[in-house]
Amino acid sequence: MRGERATLGKSLLDVQRELRIKASYIAAIENCDPTAFDTPGFIAGYVRSYARYLGMDPDDTYAVFCSESGFETAHGMSDAASSRKKSEIAPALGAGGTRDPFSQPALPFAPGSDSFLSRIEPGAIGSTLVLALLLGGLSYGGYSVLQEVQRVQVAPVDQTPVVLSDLDPLQTTVPSVDPSIETADAGIAAGVFTPPATVEAFDRLYRPQALDVPVLVARDAPISTLDPNSVGAFAQFATQELPSVDLVPAAVRSTGSAFLPKDGVTLIAARPAWVRVQGDDGSVIFESVMAAGDTWTVPSSQADALLNVGESGALYVAVNGQTMGPVGPAGTVTSDLSLDGMTLAAVLEQADPPADSDLTRVLAELGTDTTQPTIGQPKILEDSAPGVVLVAVRPAWIRVRAADGSVIYETIMDAGDTYEVPLTEEAPTLRVGESGAVYFAMNGQTYGPAGARGSVTSNLALSVDELSQTYSVASIEADSDLARVVAELEFQQPAN
Repeated sequence: MRGERATLGKSLLDVQRELRIKASYIAAIENCDPTAFDTPGFIAGYVRSYARYLGMDPDDTYAVFCSESGFETAHGMSDAASSRKKSEIAPALGAGGTRDPFSQPALPFAPGSDSFLSRIEPGAIGSTLVLALLLGGLSYGGYSVLQEVQRVQVAPVDQTPVVLSDLDPLQTTVPSVDPSIETADAGIAAGVFTPPATVEAFDRLYRPQALDVPVLVARDAPISTLDPNSVGAFAQFATQELPSVDLVPAAVRSTGSAFLPKDGVTLIAARPAWVRVQGDDGSVIFESVMAAGDTWTVPSSQADALLNVGESGALYVAVNGQTMGPVGPAGTVTSDLSLDGMTLAAVLEQADPPADSDLTRVLAELGTDTTQPTIGQPKILEDSAPGVVLVAVRPAWIRVRAADGSVIYETIMDAGDTYEVPLTEEAPTLRVGESGAVYFAMNGQTYGPAGARGSVTSNLALSVDELSQTYSVASIEADSDLARVVAELEFQQPAN
């Protein structure tokens, strides 16, 4: 019956709640213990009811119960069928006849109290012993270290120290009258330093030596000793003749024809413009972003060179000393323009400097020699080092770190975005998520890209020397996005 109850997944309390039979009676039926019932006359009914609850045959189950427990059915009016007397229960409760319901429950299925030793686990005893040994070892070690620190050892010496604290080094030594006493005192004081007798002796010993010739330093010596012919910003002009003063106003010589090459074709940029010149065989002989005032002379061997300009209105051409142009309207792109002198003279008109203030300024600068500084205006600051500008032709994530590891710039650059790398003592480093979309603009040239498309470039030093040695000049034919971005940047850049 206990197995059937376990199969149904029922506990004794579940059976008690559903059959309204005490759990102690259910346990007594499973254990074949008729003595647990107060009224033996109800045993047959309890056994049959519990058998029907478990789905077993009531009569056969009761017969098995009687055979295993030795229980016999008594007549209803007999003394055995009545309730058990208190006198029979008292001896089972003890000598006092009372029972504690908490310490001695009447439920046979309730667990009994455990002994004290059963609650102690061997593992806990081992852990406690290990902890006690550890604490004892630490205590002994600390005590030993404390004893070693406080220990003082006295080492014997061969010579007894001489006490000199009562001697006055400045006290005059009084000579002894008795020579024998003086000899004995000298033997006792052998090896002891005898200071000079007077203060004057110290003065003679430590007095600095006087100079034979005193050194006199003038108050304005740092300035008066400077020679302007050998030191300073004007030293390089000491042996040069003063330049002649040009009294002709800049407007008079604005055409600049006298200062341009007399022969050949020279490109003049009045404003920033992208320029590419292809030779006779189709190779690129010149490609750059010319800044305002830049010039480039076509080699005489390239008579059939072709010109491509991203900003036509910013480029002029000097043919045999005459300024022609511009090569096209502002904001337009000129392609495959022959740089032959005769063709340019026939296609382009004479330049009108008053109509273009930038051209007037550039021609005036070309006619003025600025290689040497002007007398009276010394150069205070050195020229700034050339910088690096990042140019994105397609969307790309970049991060620029300083030399100390801090992030100074991080963003997703879209096509056409630029970023000027700050000039620092140590070059920053670059990390690019799309290497094929980032180029470097340096010294009027475009280098790159930073790497192959889809690759990641890390720890790239953003210095002009490092980048110029690592990368070559970018080819616009290989990347159409680069050509479009360069043309847009040149068109959007304002005139100086």
